[in-house]
Amino acid sequence: MLFLQAVWHSAKVICAGLYWLLSLAFLWGGLMQLGKGGAVGQISIGFVICLLCLRFVLVKRLVSAGVFNVAATAAFFALIVVLDAKGLTGAA
Repeated sequence: MLFLQAVWHSAKVICAGLYWLLSLAFLWGGLMQLGKGGAVGQISIGFVICLLCLRFVLVKRLVSAGVFNVAATAAFFALIVVLDAKGLTGAA
């Protein structure tokens, strides 16, 4: 049980910084892709805005900040997988 608590604590600590880093990276990347063809820029910016709105609504009302950071970081990685599967990444 102590091992699982240590793993969960590590995930919360790592995802605390990674959530904000991914938010800034997706926001910056979305702004850079707005002038190019396709909807990758709009998808990226919309996703970050949705997560920020969810953060303001959910944190301290339903979940703690650590739980939200872990879930949001997993959502970012899921978005990366979906964008990569559709061939929308790597086109600079």
